[in-house]
Amino acid sequence: MTTEALAEPEFTPATADDMTFIRDAIAREHMDDEDLRPEQFITLREDGRIVAFGRVKPYQQATELASLVVAGDRRGKGLGETMVRELIRRFPDDEVYVTTNLPVYFERLGFMRTTILPDEIAAKVARYDGGPRGAVQALIYDRRYDQLPTLGDVYRAKHLIENHLPRTPLLRNAAMSRELGFEAYLKLENLQPIGAFKVRGGVYLCAGMSEEDRARGIIGASTGNHGQSLAYGANLFGMRCVISMPEEANPMKVESMRALGADVQFHGTDFERAREWAERHAEAEGLRYVHHATAMDLVAGVATISLEIVEDLPDVDVIISPIGGGSGAVGHCIVAKQLRPGTEVIGVQAAGAPAVYNSWRDRCLQTAPIATAAEGLATGNAYFSTVRVLADHLGDMVLVGEDELQSAIVRLARSAHVIAEEAGAATTAAAVQLADRLRGKKVAIVVSGGNVPVDHLRRVLLDAKG
Repeated sequence: MTTEALAEPEFTPATADDMTFIRDAIAREHMDDEDLRPEQFITLREDGRIVAFGRVKPYQQATELASLVVAGDRRGKGLGETMVRELIRRFPDDEVYVTTNLPVYFERLGFMRTTILPDEIAAKVARYDGGPRGAVQALIYDRRYDQLPTLGDVYRAKHLIENHLPRTPLLRNAAMSRELGFEAYLKLENLQPIGAFKVRGGVYLCAGMSEEDRARGIIGASTGNHGQSLAYGANLFGMRCVISMPEEANPMKVESMRALGADVQFHGTDFERAREWAERHAEAEGLRYVHHATAMDLVAGVATISLEIVEDLPDVDVIISPIGGGSGAVGHCIVAKQLRPGTEVIGVQAAGAPAVYNSWRDRCLQTAPIATAAEGLATGNAYFSTVRVLADHLGDMVLVGEDELQSAIVRLARSAHVIAEEAGAATTAAAVQLADRLRGKKVAIVVSGGNVPVDHLRRVLLDAKG
């Protein structure tokens, strides 16, 4: 968040004596007057006079930034933004919600509209929508956005990871270059020890943990590759690792995690149900929960892919990255856009799991149903930090259907002798879809994973032959 230069503000807690003034101001502005208590408010004063105040309002299961008021004669001076920044700093949670009829104001302060809400906030929107102040919109700011890794963080991750993982090749493929009309370079992350790019994040996360955190152990939810990355990192450093997976998980990935010593638990029919169980179990067992998209050490780790691409192909024009939760694409936006600003980063999602695509397109966080065989892309929720970065830096995002994904698996096998799962082939599917637009360019296509069961691969190849 940014603000104009101001004198050092002095914030003071509200007192019982202030509440008459605060209640009157809230009534004039037709704001939320539910359960007003002095301990929820902070004030900004000039010469003893309250010129701005705001509220951190607790619910049973959520918290809201509320009742932001600036004195009429002090508006336009940056006091509202200063108050918002201080309220965010004092917030008990990373996710900061606000409900307002002035969404554009909060968007300028870095908030994003969202339809993904705790029940209590959603109920408040329903109560107040269409009231005296007009339509009410919920927005969110996530403090973890301010902790996104820097380019320096990614270089540190690279120096650490290279002690544990091989550098993957970036190879020009002559057949695909000829077929598609541009210089096609395949970044073969399917050659990683777990067969997927996410291992970079798991190794970097576990390597940087304190002995105390390692003793606690880690837990995550996964359709496969994120879980394998955590299991691999935990195995390297002798840590307990619990992975929650959907009940119909890829058996190859399940066996890989178990071979690495992870305790695999099955919960629900899709990723979101498995994630909910993992979050509850982490709290109950004292484990560190590692989110697949917002754990910043994971982002720094997987961003090392982008460093390797730019080092091996300094004049790369386009990087195509798959997007599930979005950590890989965020990494490219952090690294490639700084080292070579002219490089365009293009993301690709499965049409059967378009939560991030829809959120990026509409600039509003939302969920979407999951109906895709691309396990690594099967995320039903969008996340603030991911969508904010992609909204600011991504050149484009495309959707690919199930037939396109399977055709891309066949193309990689035929033209590059590369085995990829649907999520790993998604970037090739996008490259085919965008071939005319990419003509004549140097394009890095991230083959993010190759963990495809043999029986499934056989069916895909036989269907293609038929």
